Amino acid sequence: MTIGEKIKYFRTRIGITQAKLAELSGIHPVSIRKYETNKMVPQAPQIDRIAEALGISSFAIAGFENNIRLETIGDFMGLLIMLIKTKIVVVNGERGADDIYKPETVSFKVNPLISQFFNANISEKEFNAKDIMYHLKRKNLLQDLLSWEKINYGYEKCAAKYSDTPDKNTQAALEQLKNDKEAIEMELQRSGILLDTKDGISVKIPPDIFN
Repeated sequence: MTIGEKIKYFRTRIGITQAKLAELSGIHPVSIRKYETNKMVPQAPQIDRIAEALGISSFAIAGFENNIRLETIGDFMGLLIMLIKTKIVVVNGERGADDIYKPETVSFKVNPLISQFFNANISEKEFNAKDIMYHLKRKNLLQDLLSWEKINYGYEKCAAKYSDTPDKNTQAALEQLKNDKEAIEMELQRSGILLDTKDGISVKIPPDIFN
């Protein structure tokens, strides 16, 4: 999805109009409309204001085109998805009959090539799934990630096998699978629960969109 399509997705997801988003972000309504129709591309300051208005991270909209901020679970999930998709972090484990990794078997390992490049002693470092869940303080986070990994795994297999197939129905099915995958990726980045808290879980409160 383009940046504009992501803005539209998150705006409609919380049920506000372009005019309301313009009001909340302090950006002209015409600009919001042009962003969503890909006639203009917002710059980093505008992305920050739109993200704040939508109650999400800038990373969820722009990825690496904008500054990375690891403040919330949504931020972390976006970064982790990127690391897995680029094979920087490898998920290991046993898949069940439904192709989803069994949570009790899952571990996350840094690609040895990365550790060798930086001359770091992390090639054998594995991050236990239970440790990740403990630090993030959210019990269903791992299952959310594994559900995404399943559809990403299926998409990559199908794309490798059928991407060059001229059949229109096959290409349409691949495109739909890709859209489903991207929708899940964006949903995983919506969480506003803060990552690092001292006194329990804090929640980033989005702007009052109903006043």
